[in-house]
Amino acid sequence: METLKPGTALFAGPSSAVLRDAAGELFSIALPEEAVAGVRAALTAADAPEPAELAAFAHAGHLGRRTGWPAGRRVVAVLGGDAFAATLAAAGAEPVRAEPDLDSLVDLMPAAVCAWHDGPAPSSWLELDALAAHGIAFQRISREGRHVLFEPVAVPHRDVRARRLAAAGSGHPHLAAYWAGDDVVLGEETPDAAELMLIAALAAKDLAAWAAGRVPATGSLLPKAIPPARRLRVLDLDSGAIADHPVLPVPASAP
Repeated sequence: METLKPGTALFAGPSSAVLRDAAGELFSIALPEEAVAGVRAALTAADAPEPAELAAFAHAGHLGRRTGWPAGRRVVAVLGGDAFAATLAAAGAEPVRAEPDLDSLVDLMPAAVCAWHDGPAPSSWLELDALAAHGIAFQRISREGRHVLFEPVAVPHRDVRARRLAAAGSGHPHLAAYWAGDDVVLGEETPDAAELMLIAALAAKDLAAWAAGRVPATGSLLPKAIPPARRLRVLDLDSGAIADHPVLPVPASAP
């Protein structure tokens, strides 16, 4: 039996049937009531005949089922807290705990590595950029104060660091000193259990999108989606606000 793509809805409007597509756009359906009734029946009853009009919905991309985590990319090595392993498992991955050692990770040969650091990204992540040469994706999530940064899987950590230093302009020495972590006095900023669940859920969602090759749909509700391969996502733990920043090529004059 055919089914509407997740996020799509077919419903009765004031003068005709209406379709809400997966991107959130609304369209009037220019079909007779009898044809719409046939489409409804085909989408809701397993033994109903499929009318010819249903092919138009399929051609426009409105039919399909929710896809699970691809079998070939299910094994994910986790460097971090238990919340990440639990959330990845709930999303359909097969998480395994691992050590942050390049040779050990290469021997394990997961599809991806999910790394969480409760503080500014450690310089040791630069060494793990070599995972890409072995066909292993490298996801990094770190915290700076009350901001959590989700780095794009497809961009090496070295490039993200360089881009952020370039974007900091004249303040790049301050940012580099903050990352170094020498003689730092901190307030109470560690995520609580609920915040860790939110961080882990967003990380699992990003990695699932990478595994399935999904790109965000754009529409009136999401007009400026940045492809995950070029997106640095920042979560403000105090407000829950999420900002997506494009990771652009680093200028030659950047620090």
